[in-house]
Amino acid sequence: MKQRLLYLISPLALLAIWELLVATGLLDRRFFPAPSETLQRLGQLAQDGTLLTATVVTLRRMAVGFLLATIPGVLIGLLMGMNRTVRVLLSPLVVALYPVPKIALVPMVVILLGIGESSKYAIVVISVFFLVVINTMSGVMNVDSRYFDIARNNGAKGWDLVWTVALPAALPSILTGINLGLGFALTVIVGTELLLPQGGLGAFIWRSYQIYDIATIFALLIVVALVGWVLNAGMVLLERQLLPWRAQESPRRAHRPEAEPWLRRIVRIWWMAVRPFSFTASVTPVVLGGALAAYDGAWNWLLFGITLLGSVLIHAGTNLINDYYDWKKGADTPESLGPNRALREGMLTPTAVFWGGVVCFALGSGLGLYLVATRGLFILYLGIFSVLAGWFYTAGPAAFAYTGLGEIVVFIFMGPVMVLGSYFVLTQTIAPNVIWIAAPVGLLVAAILHANNMRDLEADRAKNKRTLANLLGRRFSRWEYYALVGGSYLILGLLVLLRVAPPFMLLAFLTLPSALDLIRAASVHEAPARLNKVLRGTARLHERFGWLMILGVIVAIAADIA
Repeated sequence: MKQRLLYLISPLALLAIWELLVATGLLDRRFFPAPSETLQRLGQLAQDGTLLTATVVTLRRMAVGFLLATIPGVLIGLLMGMNRTVRVLLSPLVVALYPVPKIALVPMVVILLGIGESSKYAIVVISVFFLVVINTMSGVMNVDSRYFDIARNNGAKGWDLVWTVALPAALPSILTGINLGLGFALTVIVGTELLLPQGGLGAFIWRSYQIYDIATIFALLIVVALVGWVLNAGMVLLERQLLPWRAQESPRRAHRPEAEPWLRRIVRIWWMAVRPFSFTASVTPVVLGGALAAYDGAWNWLLFGITLLGSVLIHAGTNLINDYYDWKKGADTPESLGPNRALREGMLTPTAVFWGGVVCFALGSGLGLYLVATRGLFILYLGIFSVLAGWFYTAGPAAFAYTGLGEIVVFIFMGPVMVLGSYFVLTQTIAPNVIWIAAPVGLLVAAILHANNMRDLEADRAKNKRTLANLLGRRFSRWEYYALVGGSYLILGLLVLLRVAPPFMLLAFLTLPSALDLIRAASVHEAPARLNKVLRGTARLHERFGWLMILGVIVAIAADIA
């Protein structure tokens, strides 16, 4: 309590001295309005809505630019820290460009991008990117090399070293860079709005200056300071949750073991509940649709990002609702091999899982409504049917997963519907060739589900859950798996042969040896534990197959440009 009071003394003392100096005439009221007058003006701006509008515009610009800078900044910083070749190649550029005053780049950015929103995002990206890269790279380079050696000795390689060693060890430095980047982002965007006054707090300050409204200028500066304080406080809270060992402990608590921070626990549990490892089944078709749109000359980063995020949210909602109804119907139990650990281990209640799914559906639908408003009613139809398919996959007395229709529904909605939906958002056209190209991806998603059902064949039959696997029986369910996996290669080859798909998509055939290994494993194993490996392998096959198709489209685009 004492520390909190001390924390407030300096700003309160400054305001009191300021008020006193204005009241006694030692400060000219024309240039330094009293804090009471400034706060009164702040209240007026808050009541008429102008302050909220300007603040939202500034925060939106700052947030978009910050995210566009931070995500690639962290990834590139990790690569530079771990790979000497990448570091030698990029360090001269980073070191040379970092000291350049970012406001000085505004004229060049305006020449290249115009005076619209893109230029404002770009200034924030330039300001934050190098700061995050440098802090991330420094954090990784300061990690003791023995930790990497231990990880390698235990079989870690490639990205395993990033996620298990580099990223956790460098996290303090990364968070420091992100915290500094937030401050820079706010400073730069307000400064940019002063130079390019088109809405936002900076433009509001400029208009107030032009009419000599000093009280409003001070009120807006207070808002900027409060926004900065809130952002810093949020980062301090985040650091305490992610880096509990850095938090200062009181002497009374030093002898007690520290419980897992509540925020980290919530994120960990819900991360486990939504099963992010399965998101490749929705990310891959959306990216494929976007790549095909780019191949046909249409691209928009904002629309693509909204489509991708909305699809992932719908997928997360589907996972949660499916887990809820499988648990409620008794198809999943504490003994099941399925991935719903949050329910099995009592981390979440069934009610919490249900409402979590509803929230994910609502958020995904909200993004979908934006796409409907900007791209047309066709997206509305696709969205409605997608949500209904996700909900009734396990919900209701005639749920798709309980009537042998699971593979068909998954093939349609996580293949042609997602690819075509992503393509339509960017091009606003319905192309039959896109539907055909989506078929191999859809077949492999269906193969993932079928491998799951093959693993659970006996258990599902005992619980009266009818899937194609237990309807067909062990022998013919294997033939279905062969058809789904082999059919994806056969269809892709025919599409290239018929010139429906770019020939570079044949890069996906690099995964054929893995597919043959999975087919052989599915043909000889019946034990759930062994078929669980087939399930995981099929998921990896789908991911690699899909991304090699996407790479083929990108190579085709580059070939056309050349």
